[in-house]
Amino acid sequence: MAAAMGLSEATISRIKNERLEEVLTFLAHLGFKTVPAEFQCVDERTFAAFQILWEKAMSQTSAAKLIFEEAD
Repeated sequence: MAAAMGLSEATISRIKNERLEEVLTFLAHLGFKTVPAEFQCVDERTFAAFQILWEKAMSQTSAAKLIFEEAD
């Protein structure tokens, strides 16, 4: 991190330990969201579509209706 930002390791350590909340607040006011790297973002319309599909699947009365294999 220090090399990538052109700062000393001590400066990075100080920011991380003493000013991290301030840095995150700064980013939030700029309109950025900080989330874990494993999270994936989708736009609002795509999320709404996924939510409708999930709610429809979860509202099925029988678990058998959620099986997508052909019946024997």
